[in-house]
Amino acid sequence: MAAISIGGAALWVFRGSLGLFFAQEDFRGLAVAKGLLPRHEILWRYVSVQSFMDLFYPILGDEPRGYHWVSLGLHGANAMALFVLLHRRLSLAASFVAATFFAAHSTLFTAMYWLSARSDILATAFSLCTIGLALRRDRWRWLALVSHTCALLSKESVILLPAVVWLVRDWASMDRSRSHDRLMLSLGAVSIGFAFYLLAGRAGIGIGTGPSAPYAIDFAGSLVHNLLTYVGWVVDVAMKPSPLRFLDVQDPDVYGMALGGLAVWGIGCLVPGLRARGWVVAGAGFLLLLLPVLPLRNHTYHYFLYAPLMAAAWCLGAAFDMTLAHRRAALSWSVAGVCFLVLAWNGERLVRRMETRPRRVYPALRGDPIVSRSIVAHNVIEGLRRAGLPPGTTLVFVLRERIALLARIAMRSGEAPPPTEEIYPEANLRTAVFDGYGVRALVPAVDRVAFARDSLPISEHARYAIYTPTGEVDVFSAAQLDSLLRSSWITKW
Repeated sequence: MAAISIGGAALWVFRGSLGLFFAQEDFRGLAVAKGLLPRHEILWRYVSVQSFMDLFYPILGDEPRGYHWVSLGLHGANAMALFVLLHRRLSLAASFVAATFFAAHSTLFTAMYWLSARSDILATAFSLCTIGLALRRDRWRWLALVSHTCALLSKESVILLPAVVWLVRDWASMDRSRSHDRLMLSLGAVSIGFAFYLLAGRAGIGIGTGPSAPYAIDFAGSLVHNLLTYVGWVVDVAMKPSPLRFLDVQDPDVYGMALGGLAVWGIGCLVPGLRARGWVVAGAGFLLLLLPVLPLRNHTYHYFLYAPLMAAAWCLGAAFDMTLAHRRAALSWSVAGVCFLVLAWNGERLVRRMETRPRRVYPALRGDPIVSRSIVAHNVIEGLRRAGLPPGTTLVFVLRERIALLARIAMRSGEAPPPTEEIYPEANLRTAVFDGYGVRALVPAVDRVAFARDSLPISEHARYAIYTPTGEVDVFSAAQLDSLLRSSWITKW
C-alpha cells in the first residue's frame, strides 16, 4: 500500500506532463524512425536515444501521450524501488517519507515534462537495478554488470556508481567474499573503460577545458557554484520567494540555503544515530552521483539532480527514522502520513505554477521553455495538418509581425529593411520544431523547411506558413502571399 501511494504521488504531481506535445530534441527519434536523420550509432547514450525508440516507436508511433506515460511510469517505479531499497535499513515509515520526497520534488519538473530528459530517468532506473543486484549473495549479482552498462549507455553521469555501490556494501557490512570483490572491480572497470571512450573523443560530444567546448570543464568557479546551486535546489523545497526562479543556470539566490544544508549534513555526520542509518554514505553518494556534472561550465540543469536526489532523500529518511525510532508505530505513521500529504501538495502546487506561468515579455507564451515549445509545436503541426498541403511541399515559416513589416516595405519604397536578427518568437518556434525536422516527421507532405527573416524566397512550389508567437499558422501559396503583401489590412497586424 505504501509503495502504491508513492507511485500515486508521482503521478498526481506530474500528471500535467501527459498533456504535452513533443518539443525540440524529442523530434530527433521520430525523424530517425521516418528516415529523415541517420540512426544514432555511437555508444554515447545509445540506450536512451536509439534503443528506447527502437523499442517504443513501433508501439507508440507519433502520439506523445504514450511516451509521457512511459516516463511517468518509470519515475513512479524508481520512487517505489527507492522505497524498497531504503526499507532494507530504515523503518517502513521513514522509507515512505524519503521516497515521497523524491517522487514529488519539484526540481524534477523538466525531467518529467521533457521527453528527451528520459536519459536521466533510465540511467537512474538501471542504477537502482545495479545496486540491488550487486548487494545480492548469489550468482544473480553478476547481472549488475549488464545493468550498469545500460545505465552508462543511458546517461554517462552515473559513471561513479561503482563507488556508490562499494560505499553502500561497506556500510551495510554485506558479503565481502573474493567473488564480490571481483564484481566490484568489474563494475569499476566498466566505468573506467567508458570514461576513456568519452575522453578519447569517440562519442563526439566535445569535452574539453576550452570555454568554447560544448561540454567545457572548469574546476575552479563552476565546480563550487554548481555544487551550491544543486544543493540549494534540493533544500529549497518550497521554492521561495517565487517559482519564477526555476531557471537552468547557476543560482546565487539559493547559495545561502545550500550552505545551511551542507552545515546540517556536516553536523549530522557527528551524530551516531544518523551515521548508523547511512547519513554519511548518503551524502557521499549524493556527491559522487553529482560530481561528473559539477565542473561543467555551460550546463547547470535541474534534471541533473534526478539520480543524486535519491541520496538526498536517504538523508531525510535517516533523520526521520532516528527522530521517531523509539516512538510507537501509530505515531510514526501519523507523522509519515502528514509528511506524505504535505510533500505531495507542495510538489503539485509548484509544478502547476511552473506549468502555467506566463512569460514576462510574451505573456501568451509559457514561462517554462519546454512547456512553451511543446505548445508551439503542437499548434504548428495541427495547423499544417488542417491546411492539406500537397506532396513535395517546401514550407517557409515567417512570423506574422515580420510579414507585416515586409508588406509595408512592398507598399512604401522608402521603408527601412526589417532586422535580420532572429527574435525570440522566431528562435522559439524554430527550436520547438527541431529546425523543421518535427514538421517533416509529422507532416509527410513537407519535403523541405525554411525560416525566412529579411527576405522571402518566392516559388510557385512553396507554401508560406505565417505564424503567431504561440504557433498558430495560416498557410498561403505564392500567389496568395503576393496578394497578402499588397493588401492594406496586413499592415495593421
